[in-house]
Amino acid sequence: MTEMKNDPFYEMISNNYVDLCVDYVILSYDGKYNGEITHKAAVIEMINILNKRQAEKYPHCDTLYVEEDIMQCRKTDIDLFFSEYEEEWEELSPQCKCKEIPKEISYWYAFSDPPYGNDYNLDDFHKINNILFPAQFRNDLEIYRWNDDFSNYFDAGKEWWGTGLWSIYDKWMHRFVIIGASTTD
Repeated sequence: MTEMKNDPFYEMISNNYVDLCVDYVILSYDGKYNGEITHKAAVIEMINILNKRQAEKYPHCDTLYVEEDIMQCRKTDIDLFFSEYEEEWEELSPQCKCKEIPKEISYWYAFSDPPYGNDYNLDDFHKINNILFPAQFRNDLEIYRWNDDFSNYFDAGKEWWGTGLWSIYDKWMHRFVIIGASTTD
């Protein structure tokens, strides 16, 4: 797996979405896809990439770690993942069996309601997702939601806002998009 550093998506979010509290990592993948096992490798690579990004911006921050043996995931419904209403997510989402999640946030909530707020709206959410997940391929995405016990990446979000981590595999584009959310005030 290799980060697609030159993907135009990165430039777009760095120029237009500086207040976004969601982490995105795009990985190319040309190997043999093996479901949950491959998703796990993609998530571990995402944490490694976030470590590199963090070290460049904040060299004195703690290194992010991963405890692979406690990583757990569950397959997530495509419509639920792209749902635009927190209430709908809470009704449809099965209760998480993770020990320390104060609130199982949805992707839409992570995008639209960070602790410090932002001016991003539903049009922005659609714009980003149409670039990342072209509509003609969206029904073939395989999405997993991950627990928040396996890495200190989640520590900030556990304070009160919530946490979220999703790995999305697009078999047509041969890539993973990993989306993470964990922040505090």
